[in-house]
Amino acid sequence: MKVPRLLTMVLSLSLFGTAGVLASSAWGDFEGYAKVRLLVNDEERAFSSDEVPSFLVKGSAVLPARVLSETLQSIVKWDNGSKTVSVYKPNVHMVVAKTVGDDYSIQKPFGGVKKGDRLDFAVFAQVDGLKTSIYSFRIAIVSPGGEQVKAREEIVDGPKNSFWYTWPFNVTFSESGPYKVVFSIKPSADSDYVVISEKSILSD
Repeated sequence: MKVPRLLTMVLSLSLFGTAGVLASSAWGDFEGYAKVRLLVNDEERAFSSDEVPSFLVKGSAVLPARVLSETLQSIVKWDNGSKTVSVYKPNVHMVVAKTVGDDYSIQKPFGGVKKGDRLDFAVFAQVDGLKTSIYSFRIAIVSPGGEQVKAREEIVDGPKNSFWYTWPFNVTFSESGPYKVVFSIKPSADSDYVVISEKSILSD
């Protein structure tokens, strides 16, 4: 379910020493409020013309809740009846290893490969603190160029507060650069996947 445009603005970051509410800024204004430039890991988060940007209200920077949740790699849910936005951030830990035993023993963990290598390996994921029901989760391997080269998903369709999971993969690392191991959650059957955790395998 998509969060309504104006009702995404529920989370704010306090700013000190900020003057003026209706003044324009170097970044322009939004409905009379000064826009705020948003940097995430020193990269600017651009907003399209149909998005609500970040802006100042009474000295505080107001950010769209969905943008903030994506930045924090968390799940956001909107309850229209109670006019409530809920943000969930489960703990997800992943280990990449040549072998993970039936008893979850991890052997030969690694974080780097040679370009051109084709490897059989396993991704071990430990999840806890998941305080909301979900439809499914997915582990994907994404190339440096952004292509999803392998992916596996598991349907849950209900509550699952904590679990351990191991998935085998066979991947050819044909590009140089970081391959991402991406753990995503699908909150409901008709929603998109939300990235919750990432790790990198460096191909060099």
